[in-house]
Amino acid sequence: MSAAEPLQIPIDVIGDVASAECFIGLRLIRAVVASAPGLAVDIRWHPFEINPELPPEGQERAAFLEEKYGTPQEAREALASLAEIAREFSLAFAFDKIGRQPNTLEAHRVVRLARNFDAEIKMVEALFGAFFHDGQDIGDRRVLVALAAKTGLDPRLVADFLAGAEDIEALRQELTGFRALGVEHVPRFIIAGKNTISGIVPPEDFADALFGSIEEE
Repeated sequence: MSAAEPLQIPIDVIGDVASAECFIGLRLIRAVVASAPGLAVDIRWHPFEINPELPPEGQERAAFLEEKYGTPQEAREALASLAEIAREFSLAFAFDKIGRQPNTLEAHRVVRLARNFDAEIKMVEALFGAFFHDGQDIGDRRVLVALAAKTGLDPRLVADFLAGAEDIEALRQELTGFRALGVEHVPRFIIAGKNTISGIVPPEDFADALFGSIEEE
């Protein structure tokens, strides 16, 4: 590596594309990297289903929130807390636009497909934006095909891929594997295969873990 090239640190992110915390987690990485000239990261996405019990068509959002938080008031308070954290990273969530809580299996399939075209993280960010900014149902195959096309993938290829069963078993094995390893909450960040961070932490703590991984080389 020449002196002009930025130091690149691999970060494995285990997350779900319908998780507000995971969206914030990606922005956390971006914020830390932007604050450290000469630093670059290679983000590698790994799928996790927070709500694997959801039916393929998803669930009506209000009912989902009531089941998760107990009461509408508790749901509003929890979402308000997430929105406040998100604003620290220049994110504005439009929770009121979300009509359905999606099953994210198909979305993860598209992310894995996008990996073959070096568009994995671009696809993840497109899914986050569609869900949390526009309220789109990212469990709907038509939505997934349209989003994939915007990231540069061939929509016909994506539609054919989703219509078949390719990669489903491999994806399920990966999801099961993380559960077997004890992963219950996301995001989880694994920095350079060494330092592990669970959840959203202050940027300075994340930066310490990043530079700590360099010092351990």
